[in-house]
Amino acid sequence: MISGLNSGPRLLRNINKSGDQQPQQQLPRSSNVAHILQSLTAKSVTAQGTQNQPGIPSQLLFNTTKPPPHTATQLTPEVQQQLLQHQQQLQQQQQQQQQQQQQQQQQQQQQQAHPIPTQQQQQAHPIPTQQQQQQQQQHAQQQVLQQHPLMHLQPQSMQIHHLQQQQQQANFSQMPQQPHQFLPQQMHQQMYSQQQQQPHGFLQQQLRPPPPPPQQQQFLRTPLQQQQHALQQQLLQQHRLQLQQQQQQQQNQQQLHQQHLQQQQQQQQHFLQQQQQHMHQLHQQQQLQQQQQQQQMQNTQTLQHQTQTPLQLVQPHQLLGHEPGQEIPEDGFLVGCVFAIADYPEQMADKQLLATWKRIIQAYGGSVDSALNRCTHLLCESQVSSMYLQALREGKRCVTAHWLNTVLKKKRMVPPHRTLHLPFSFPPGAKPCSQHIISVTGFVDSDREDLKLMAYLAGARYTGYLCRSNTVLICKEPSGLKYEKAKEWRIPCVNAQWLCDILLGNFEALRQIQHSRYTQFNLAEPLAPNTHLVQNLLAAWRNPVKVSPEALVSLRLQQKQKQAEGSSQPPAKKPKIEELPTPSKKLPPESTPFVFFTGFEPQQAQQYIKRLYELGGEVAESAQKCTHLVASKVTRTVKFLTAISVVKHIVTPEWLQESWKCQKFVDEKSYILRDAEAEVLFCFSLEESLKKAHAAPLFKGKFFYITPGICPSLSTMRAIVESAGGKLLSRQPSFRKIMEHKQNKNLPEIILISCDNDLHLCREYFLKNIEVHNAEFILTGVLTQTLDYQSYPFYQAVNPTALLL
Repeated sequence: MISGLNSGPRLLRNINKSGDQQPQQQLPRSSNVAHILQSLTAKSVTAQGTQNQPGIPSQLLFNTTKPPPHTATQLTPEVQQQLLQHQQQLQQQQQQQQQQQQQQQQQQQQQQAHPIPTQQQQQAHPIPTQQQQQQQQQHAQQQVLQQHPLMHLQPQSMQIHHLQQQQQQANFSQMPQQPHQFLPQQMHQQMYSQQQQQPHGFLQQQLRPPPPPPQQQQFLRTPLQQQQHALQQQLLQQHRLQLQQQQQQQQNQQQLHQQHLQQQQQQQQHFLQQQQQHMHQLHQQQQLQQQQQQQQMQNTQTLQHQTQTPLQLVQPHQLLGHEPGQEIPEDGFLVGCVFAIADYPEQMADKQLLATWKRIIQAYGGSVDSALNRCTHLLCESQVSSMYLQALREGKRCVTAHWLNTVLKKKRMVPPHRTLHLPFSFPPGAKPCSQHIISVTGFVDSDREDLKLMAYLAGARYTGYLCRSNTVLICKEPSGLKYEKAKEWRIPCVNAQWLCDILLGNFEALRQIQHSRYTQFNLAEPLAPNTHLVQNLLAAWRNPVKVSPEALVSLRLQQKQKQAEGSSQPPAKKPKIEELPTPSKKLPPESTPFVFFTGFEPQQAQQYIKRLYELGGEVAESAQKCTHLVASKVTRTVKFLTAISVVKHIVTPEWLQESWKCQKFVDEKSYILRDAEAEVLFCFSLEESLKKAHAAPLFKGKFFYITPGICPSLSTMRAIVESAGGKLLSRQPSFRKIMEHKQNKNLPEIILISCDNDLHLCREYFLKNIEVHNAEFILTGVLTQTLDYQSYPFYQAVNPTALLL
């Protein structure tokens, strides 16, 4: 667009240059025409100079020379026809230039709508069509001007020139006194007025004089050219800003691209790590699934085999303790046995218990060593420790502390024959039976105690009673009241093998509770382990423990030394009450002390009782008749907790010893029991507790309902509560009755006591936000003689919704 606007001056310059370069080919120019051109040039320069700088006269106007007079010339028809043809060509070229200008405007609009290419791209790819067209136009005009120097003027302008020449001649003749230098200016003004009447602007550009030298161009620009120049500067500035923005955007994009690449790399690394972890987890899961499938297949085969054939018990000749034929004394039946201990030390709160185990093992000929390679037996609770796996690989005998207790009672090393003698298959603290509430029927004594312990180890809750909340009933035989009620309430009834298999790793028994294997009752050994589940554990018992003759000789010598030491001091047997002598002194009833002894060894207690009788005292038959409690420290025994609410004095054994020396009962004030450690532990004062108990019974006017599974036993809790003035309810109170006693101050308060195994019985209480306390409310309350309703409630630690079984 800019090049199109400036095409006129370039054409004039090209025409002038072509005229200068080839003067020999031009036609002889008329003097009148030369004079007109000279006057027009001077006039236009003067006008432009004054327009650009108003008030300053142009140097060209005053420096113009006076042209010589010329005569008028008449144009021939041929020349006029050529001029008309040239005018038509120029009009066509002008139309083409206008079309090009419109195209350039459209291109500029597109460039504003789209990113402008860089300056280097514009320089590397110029528009060839404009330059070629301009060169072709200039070449055609030069050819025409070479033939006809006046062809660049239109026919009308040529006639005007002719008339002006005639008028000039007439004026020269009429007005000789006017200076010649003002004639060109008047002629130029007339020409300028006629040019303004012409409609087309392209002809005005052709009639302009040749451009001034380069150093004067800045003073000759028209306002339109100045606007064009300003637009060019703005476009260039916008172009530079756009280039800078593009460069900044490219830099930002590069930075973002680099950050994106870094994030992609980090994500890829994180994804690879997650994939590796996922693959590792999948591998572990596959291994576990394979192991479970194998175990399930083995269990299924075991169950199928056992349903077809009766249970095969371990035969005595298959499993061995010591070598057959060796005479092992009872006092040294652990000779040749070296024990390592795992699992138990971490669970023992009392570290002295471990020392007691070691002392007992050594007393019966065995030894304890921490190095597993020197051991013959491993005492462990579960099958998941690293020591267990190593012992199993090395062929060691893996047993539990229950087995050790059994052989200590029998004083003979027998192979494990009960489920509790072998380590269970899950980690300590795991609870595969956490959803079960178990009750038993038909089992007594040690079998019943073992089942309670097995239920605890499996994570189940045990109840000595049966209610609708129970989920399993373990029966020894299909009879009894519990069995009938379980059938009525549709509670599954199984044998003890169901619980034994779960402890030894057959978790399919949890789903196969109705399997025929678990409905066979009246078994000879109901608590014996399933041999198919413990083959790896029993393999080590096929090889006997060998004892050298030297070890046996050394053991016999040690036994003889012990017998010699024991013969001089025969062990005192605990005398029966009937064998105690009658009191040597007869005291009046109000001064006769009725004494409880607690916390002493039997031999020591027997000696105190003998002296008590010699002094005229008696042993109390019950806590209600007790007047004196003799103890060396504060203990939470039944005697201590029942006597603290009723006795007059709690004294040390020194009171009885001093009375023995004086042969009469001395004053108790100097021998009051003081146990600072226990008083700090339980935050109480024994002296203050006795004063409170003497003032008023702690549980006077209180009713207690204690659930049947409480520990200590219900009979023990009854004795403690009744000695403190309380009363036990035989039936569970309803919510309505509890609220009635709570709102009516004249009725006794009802306090609920329960335990973890009986929480299902308290479901209604939890839902109604009634407080249920544990046994410490009674035990610690009696010791400190306080009613603490804040420290021992169950509702703070139990979610009631978890009890909705």
